Amino acid sequence: MSLDVGREPLNNVAYVHDGTTEGLLTAIFQAYALHEQPEDFSTETALQPRLGQSVRYIETDTALAWRVKAGIVRKAGRDAWDAVLHASLSGDPSAGVAVYRFVRHVMARPAAANSGLIRNLTHPVAGPVARLDRSVMNERHLMMQFLRFEHFENGIWFAKCNPKANVVPLLMDWFAGRFNTERFVIYDEVHQVAGIYDGAGWYLAQTDEVHLPEHASDEAAMQAAWRGFYDAMSISARYHPELRRQFMPKRLWRNILEVRDELSDGSGKSALPDAAMSSGRRQENRDCMRGRCASVAALPLDKRL
Repeated sequence: MSLDVGREPLNNVAYVHDGTTEGLLTAIFQAYALHEQPEDFSTETALQPRLGQSVRYIETDTALAWRVKAGIVRKAGRDAWDAVLHASLSGDPSAGVAVYRFVRHVMARPAAANSGLIRNLTHPVAGPVARLDRSVMNERHLMMQFLRFEHFENGIWFAKCNPKANVVPLLMDWFAGRFNTERFVIYDEVHQVAGIYDGAGWYLAQTDEVHLPEHASDEAAMQAAWRGFYDAMSISARYHPELRRQFMPKRLWRNILEVRDELSDGSGKSALPDAAMSSGRRQENRDCMRGRCASVAALPLDKRL
């Protein structure tokens, strides 16, 4: 591996960027500007250079990235740009090369010929980007279902998640549109990205540390009520742990309130399957759902589930 800081065209070269969408698009722009066809696009930590391969380090330039975005939209449409954006957030080692090849392909053709191309999963160039797009959007959908917010004494609602892809930027508009009267933070502990909504707008922050205050006074009661609801809704005759793991992937359980305690016992099975629940416990859960649970009944009416 050699570090080439010049601007002479290189044949066997890998481009290293900062891992952001803007960084990847800047690298694609520079490939055109330098008349090079990079073999690899990667972050510095993930780079595995080939034998005799040179490395070019690309500094992110937002203006250049926007020019690439505008070209994609002009040549292939908004759907194609959305797919490129999602693929760039996938974290897949092949994503950079897949996006680069797709951009070169659509830029070399008239816009009419690119219509609907991104929906062709069997296309050798568009297919890899389309599949990454689908994978990322599936992960976003899981986060929309399984994010669990906790209330803290400073009025902040906080949710922690561990998705395979960097989907927090894709979640913020959706949650901000529905919880626009609340301040909240969504933290991705895998990619160390925090999405922060302050009541007026949202922004992203890169951090590996999160310092939280104490829980709000009613949080324990709300968590107990939610667990009670989860237990009360189960049907013993249809208890199917394999199907549950299919719809609710076990890799997400540590951040899902109603099932995270099941990981601590190492069983992987429900700690309180309905079939094994005593009639007294089942009645207690149903009472909680009717507002007769002592800890919940003590709350103001507008705070009950």
